[in-house]
Amino acid sequence: MDKKRKAVVAGFFIFLFLMLICSLVTKGIYTARLPRVTTTAPREMSLYHPVSAQGAVETGQEYGIYAPAGLRVASIPVRKGDSFQEGEALLQLDVEDLKRILTEKELERQRQQFQQRERESQTAQSRQTGDENLSRAMEDYERAKRTGELQTNRAGAELSRAQAELDQLQKELEQARKDLEQTRKSLEQARKEQAAQSSGQTGSGAVSVSGGDHGETAADIAALSQQCAEREAAVSQLRERVNQQEQAVRAAFLAAQDAHIEYADGLQAALRDVEDAQAAQEGGYQAAADLAGLELAYLEGEIQNLQELIETDGWLYAREGGRITQLCVEIGQRTPDTAQLLYTPDDGQRLIQARLDKEQAQYVSQGTRMQMKYETVSGGKQSREGVIGYLEPQEDGSVLIWLDVTQQGMELGQQVTLESTWQSENYSLVIPLSALHQDANDSDFVYILRQQNGILGVEWHAAVLYVDVMDKNSRYAAVESASLSEETQIILTTSMDLQDNMVVRIVE
Repeated sequence: MDKKRKAVVAGFFIFLFLMLICSLVTKGIYTARLPRVTTTAPREMSLYHPVSAQGAVETGQEYGIYAPAGLRVASIPVRKGDSFQEGEALLQLDVEDLKRILTEKELERQRQQFQQRERESQTAQSRQTGDENLSRAMEDYERAKRTGELQTNRAGAELSRAQAELDQLQKELEQARKDLEQTRKSLEQARKEQAAQSSGQTGSGAVSVSGGDHGETAADIAALSQQCAEREAAVSQLRERVNQQEQAVRAAFLAAQDAHIEYADGLQAALRDVEDAQAAQEGGYQAAADLAGLELAYLEGEIQNLQELIETDGWLYAREGGRITQLCVEIGQRTPDTAQLLYTPDDGQRLIQARLDKEQAQYVSQGTRMQMKYETVSGGKQSREGVIGYLEPQEDGSVLIWLDVTQQGMELGQQVTLESTWQSENYSLVIPLSALHQDANDSDFVYILRQQNGILGVEWHAAVLYVDVMDKNSRYAAVESASLSEETQIILTTSMDLQDNMVVRIVE
């Protein structure tokens, strides 16, 4: 019995041991299949953006060698890129062609001189005619002024006389009306007295009036009636005369207005004739004469230039030392009205021109310092500092930059490497660029670690966290997210592709 019990106990322990071995093997297999990841944490730092470009030394100032237009080129002893010294021959013009053109110019000068003499004669005659026309116009103006003043004065005097006569007639009419009114009152009073006498005679005889007084009253009434009729006729006659005189005053007033209008119109017409005569005298010939003088002076200058070229056998010489940058004419051609040769002086401005792409353009501005690296003719390497003096944005987002290297002693055409580093502001959350990912919508995210309970206990899970990228260079990215801090563990590398909420294994 004891042996059987011991066998059972031994078998139980063997079972437990086998189960332990199986669990360990199963956990090892499960763990071995998990993605192995390394982690990092955001840190505070600045980002550095390198800027580089290739450029070449170019001329910043170009000057031209000029000859009169239309001359045939006989010889060009220099080529593009050649250096020359002050006084060195640069271009020769055809002397025979110069002499032919000079002869034509001299004939043209003689023709213009003859024409100028003819114009001067015509000008003198025109000036005399203009003076006569102006004098006549002034006389017509004075005559129109005197005539107009005389007519307006006469019309004004006639209006004053008619108005004075009207005033006198109105006064006489007023006086006649007063006399008529007085006569009428006297007649009325006499009639009242006669009526009173008649009523006294037919009464009870209380009042007695003699026959002589009655006869005198009747005679007075008859006289007053006669006088009243005469004065009424006088008032009517004066009223008619006043009406006639008022019409005469109105006619005189209209005549005075017409005289004033006619005077103003005549004076204005005469004044315009004077102004026209003055304008014809001052402007007509002066412009033509001045223009002819300018043309002759210009032609004489051309003749002088041609004579000087013939004296130098058609050669154009350098006024200073420099280097030819462009030939604008060929042998046998005629010179254009622009420069025949372009050159840059030995002590002229030197510039480096380079182009920065859109990505690098945001890290430079006017005044940015850049290192200039180049090789000398002997093969030695040189490095100097330059400053961007000007930049020009392009349509594709790139920029052209210029650096003044006049005092650097570089040769034209020298190839130069430009380098600079731009430092950003201090960001609080910066991660390696390899830890940053993008989804199908080009949204940026990182994988962070989170702890969760699983079949084997506490496990690490990879979780997707979307972030905003503030800045980045070739190694680091500055990010921002409300769920991200300096203690957050971010997956840096992984042994296989990750998915959201995937269990992972951290390795050192």
